[in-house]
Amino acid sequence: MAEDGEKRPTDGRQAPPGMHVEQHGDGTMVVAGVVHELKLSLPPKGPLDELVATTRGLVGLANGLVVRAHALTGRTRELTAAVTEFTQAIDRLTWEIDEFVLVPDDLARVADKLAGALHGRWQAEGKQRGIQDADPLPVRWHSVHADQLELDHPERIWGDQAEDDLSGRLDEIAEVHRRLPYRRLVVLGPGGSGKSVLGVRFVLRRLEHRRPGKPVAEIFGLGSWNLAEDSLEDWLSRQLRRDQPWLAEVTADGRTTLAEELVNWRLILPVLDGFDEIPGPLRARARELLSESSLPYVLTSRREEYRTAVADSRGLHRAAVVELAELSPDDAVEYLRLRSSRHARPDWDRVQAEMEGNPDGPLGRALSTPLMVDLAAIVHGERGTSGAGKAARGPAKLLDEERFDTREAIEDDLLGGFLHAVYRDRPAEHRERVQEWYGYLAHHLGDSSDLKWWELGGRTVSRPVRMVVVGSVTGLAFAFLDMLVLWSLMPFVVPKPPYWIAAVPLNGAFLGVLTGTGFGLVYALTDGGRARRPSGVSVRILGGTRPTRRTLGRRLVVGLTGGFGFGFVTWFATGLVADALTGTALVPALLSGLRYGLAGGLGSGLALGLAYGGGGAGRRAEKRLRLKGVIGHFRRRVGPRLAIGYAAGFSAGLVFSIVGPLVTDLATGGGTGLGTVLASAVVSALSYGSVIGLPYALTAALATPIPAGSVNDPASLLRTSRTAVLQQSLANTLVFAVVGWPFSGRVGHIPDWAYFTLVLGLGLGLAYGLALTAWGHWMVLSRVWLPLTGRLPWGVDAFLKDAHRRGVLRHSGAVYQFRHARLKEHLARTYEEE
Repeated sequence: MAEDGEKRPTDGRQAPPGMHVEQHGDGTMVVAGVVHELKLSLPPKGPLDELVATTRGLVGLANGLVVRAHALTGRTRELTAAVTEFTQAIDRLTWEIDEFVLVPDDLARVADKLAGALHGRWQAEGKQRGIQDADPLPVRWHSVHADQLELDHPERIWGDQAEDDLSGRLDEIAEVHRRLPYRRLVVLGPGGSGKSVLGVRFVLRRLEHRRPGKPVAEIFGLGSWNLAEDSLEDWLSRQLRRDQPWLAEVTADGRTTLAEELVNWRLILPVLDGFDEIPGPLRARARELLSESSLPYVLTSRREEYRTAVADSRGLHRAAVVELAELSPDDAVEYLRLRSSRHARPDWDRVQAEMEGNPDGPLGRALSTPLMVDLAAIVHGERGTSGAGKAARGPAKLLDEERFDTREAIEDDLLGGFLHAVYRDRPAEHRERVQEWYGYLAHHLGDSSDLKWWELGGRTVSRPVRMVVVGSVTGLAFAFLDMLVLWSLMPFVVPKPPYWIAAVPLNGAFLGVLTGTGFGLVYALTDGGRARRPSGVSVRILGGTRPTRRTLGRRLVVGLTGGFGFGFVTWFATGLVADALTGTALVPALLSGLRYGLAGGLGSGLALGLAYGGGGAGRRAEKRLRLKGVIGHFRRRVGPRLAIGYAAGFSAGLVFSIVGPLVTDLATGGGTGLGTVLASAVVSALSYGSVIGLPYALTAALATPIPAGSVNDPASLLRTSRTAVLQQSLANTLVFAVVGWPFSGRVGHIPDWAYFTLVLGLGLGLAYGLALTAWGHWMVLSRVWLPLTGRLPWGVDAFLKDAHRRGVLRHSGAVYQFRHARLKEHLARTYEEE
């Protein structure tokens, strides 16, 4: 025994620093110590992450005890085992924390609203794809073991549960996932094995049996994950905001969006579809991010791509792995019989005999996946053996050994015959054109699986061509509107000079060229001419939930004050400069400027006050809106747009006011004095600055998220984007009408006010919408340019909707996707070969 009375190990080794050790004669040992300090680094995401980090701190403490116990004698195995069990228990708690944490009520209601919207959408999509048919293909799966693939340690996958040999049918996937301690499941299978269908069934099952306030299952295509910029959580939030624009609404603290809050609170259960669609060099990084994340998920992938990505690791952390089994000949042919007429049964019997007699032959291998069996039912079943091409189709054709001597030959024939079968009601010439259109789309998608209507022109048209096309269409639209308004107002112009007949088209042409050139350059310079995303907001002037009087009053005060201040300064300067340039004395000039300033300030204040006050009515009316917060919102979002809009308006007014006299001189052969032109240019520039700056600022003040449930598919997002642009143009027109009245009063002509309101308010609003919004790009490039050049049909939106109805395309949130990646690859390859 030591001199201080402490019992130490008899083998002469010292106890680890900070640990007190006693060893007794019966072989037992006591290890004790005091932890003086425990430092934790908590991620600044939310209370749930802090709780998880705290429990992981306990895990680190327990692991430290294990390391120190290993530093002692071999008799500490029992202690090591006990501490290890404690470690696993604490670690398990971090993964089941969502079962115990209390989600805030308002966020739980958001999750419930999202679940309702997704359930309706996926029910409709499942019906469209035939996933919920009464007689589906009997797809099964089985466990993948460590001797077949790199997997995480069993105790890290199963925790304190006994390892389970997973197997089941397609409709049991949700229950199997629920049995996993850490709710992580990887589903492997070759192309066409049914992974995407499994994902849809999983989502439907989870949504149907979901309890209020619990996680919401949703499918996310991994092919769109930008690993260089986004973590898994950030990317999921971004996808939610794209597919559900109302989730882009900022939370009460102003720091995050609803989408981010849902992800941070583990209220999203993602089905990560298509790990193999991530580019090969990036899959290792994706594996690391997926392992680092604390989210549960279901992940689907082709087997070989996943095997390569995890070859130098222990697989995805805590993830069980299953693989979809091949279809048996009996299951495949029985399904084909059910999809065909009774007259085709003898031929299908011959097909079954060939598959059973030669399971590794071309036909047996080709019809071992659900995709090819489904295509065989479409191409050689009842749908494919009626109408055009009838003689070339039928089950017996599959037995042609000379034509189909390889598995690839059979699969290519099925993929190639699919479009002809689903378009059998159209003439042969039209079917050939359809093949070209789909090939063009598939080819220009490249490695992406998402067909986004707002990127269609950007992907398929070069940047210089886009700039020219956008500028030209915008200029033509503005010129047409200018001429239409001028000719409509001519009866009210007294007297009517004869030269206006010739000046109208010339004026429209000049303004069209200037507008088109300006917006074309802005399009090319902003974001490198890349496709704009749908804004996800609508313009609301008076509507939404009813605001409290306090909230409405404060917003009205802020809007009136800001608008009056802005309007008074700009219009005071306008009147003062106008009179000074014409030689008016100082005092009369000041009085004139004061008169214009009061008129312009009242008009601007009234427009901005009513719009800003009423526009906020639909935003979080149940929350108390502090004056400081309103002023901060005005300063951050509205103020900068006022400045930008004023600068743009000043420049535009300067150009327009110089072009006008030039056009008049060309039409009449007269001359205008230089001083008059400059005076008019400066006055118009100041006036245009105020009336353009104010509507531009209002797009921020009036923007409100699109309501939940209004965007369920690409077509609905297109409609809401179009509506937002038209609402914005209408709001611009109304504001121009109010703010432009003092300007027209100074000029003294009602037609001038009408021209000012319609051409600048409506015209510039539409020009902005065509050149600088997602809907405008869709209209200019996809609805005009691509059909004009023969690459897509006229009426592209109707073509895409019809493609979805026929089963060529499918919906994935707000984007289209081809029915299957194999179909896209086949169409792209055929297009390139031709």
